[in-house]
Amino acid sequence: MLLLLVIIKQIGFIFKEYMYPLALYKVMKNLRENIFKKILNADMSFFFGKQYGEILSRATNDIEAFKSAMILIGVDFFTQLFTVIAMVGVLIYRDWKLFLIFLFATPLFAISFNYFGEKRKKYSQRVQESAGEYTQFINQLLYGLETIKLFSKEKILSVFESINERFFKNQRKNALYDVFFLSSIEIASYLAAGGIIFYGGVRIINGELTTGDLFSFLSALLILVNSSQILQRGLIQIKAVNPVIERIKFLLDMPQEKEDGIEFKGLKEKIEYKNVSLKINENKILEDVNVLIRKGQKVGIIGQTGSGKSSFVKLLYGVFRNYEGKILLDDVDLKEYNIKTVRDKIAVITQDVFIFNDTIENNLKIAKPDATEEEIINALKKAKADFVFRLKDTVKTAIGERGSSLSGGERQRLAIARIFLKNPDIIIIDEGTSALDEETEKYVMEEIYSHFHDKTILIIAHRLKTLEKCDMFIVFENGKVKEIRDSLNAKDSTRS
Repeated sequence: MLLLLVIIKQIGFIFKEYMYPLALYKVMKNLRENIFKKILNADMSFFFGKQYGEILSRATNDIEAFKSAMILIGVDFFTQLFTVIAMVGVLIYRDWKLFLIFLFATPLFAISFNYFGEKRKKYSQRVQESAGEYTQFINQLLYGLETIKLFSKEKILSVFESINERFFKNQRKNALYDVFFLSSIEIASYLAAGGIIFYGGVRIINGELTTGDLFSFLSALLILVNSSQILQRGLIQIKAVNPVIERIKFLLDMPQEKEDGIEFKGLKEKIEYKNVSLKINENKILEDVNVLIRKGQKVGIIGQTGSGKSSFVKLLYGVFRNYEGKILLDDVDLKEYNIKTVRDKIAVITQDVFIFNDTIENNLKIAKPDATEEEIINALKKAKADFVFRLKDTVKTAIGERGSSLSGGERQRLAIARIFLKNPDIIIIDEGTSALDEETEKYVMEEIYSHFHDKTILIIAHRLKTLEKCDMFIVFENGKVKEIRDSLNAKDSTRS
């Protein structure tokens, strides 16, 4: 019998200390994967006006908070629930009259649970919001540190101290209400025990109850109270974790890009904008744009900052989907296509190049995962990224987060090398050569024009020399197409 008890205890120990955490970690793994996929496939409009640090906090801090809460609740919650049910049965069996005295105290337990449960829920939410605010601020600090050091650090420190103080106060109140809850439960338990002892004493005097029976009842009651405290604390924890679940659910419910639609197999004839208008947060970005671009044309897009140039090209690869009018690719509405298949045929080079914290080779292979070493070397040469061959580990060199070990020009040359690997139908260069010197830019643009001579290229550039070989020019002004022509003129220098 003793051996059987030891075996049962060890099985329970293994389940509590290994099986339950393992099951929880698998849930966390799947949850992280689901959130990653949701972000990856999210409609880009979801992110407009959102703080990236807040989203990051939900995807990291909140998941960790959920895991911690589940560990805290743990297997003990179900063990104590079973104990409470069992002890209630024992107490009723022992003496139902004494048990009624205990029942009179249950409203106190219920009031305490509801009041302090709501407080814990409220401040648990505030703690997670403070964590998001903190993450957002640190995120900004790291990316803007170089600029911040040039200005008053005292102001930044003051803002941080304010955020940190709010974080601390919310954590303190969260912990305080937990203590108040446990104290109130204990006080209610003492009151119930006092009532039972008084009533039991009266019944002992009247000969209705023995001292042994009363102590036996109180022993069972003590087990019930201890288990009830743990159980109610678990219930409070479940209530407190609800805001965390809601914040995680916000990510899981983010709108997704449609994966259905017509497959885009490449541009055969033309791109056409028909009466296209775009608003973002009630701000008019583009208004009644009508443009026809033939396959193979090299299009220079001109206009002052904020005139709508970048928004015009971003529409093509689905950054904005809430536009009015129609964008036609070979007479088929862009919204009818599977947007992923459209993006597969488009390459974009921007001023702010995105670089993974990985090797040069892996950063290039996002354009073509099965690229050979020879293809990578040729692409780097065409992009005049000779600096790669001077590095000790060449394409195997790790380049840090956002390519921090590279200059702006070097990052842009890697982005240009990507388009040679991808070999798209449509190329968009949005200030994508701005960090290059004139000689390098001239070389690279010659390579692009030569290699993609039969492809459609849209170029936004402040240097007019970059646009010299274009055969079509679209001039933007205040979100409208002011004119379309086939050559540059003297006025364009003031527009670029």
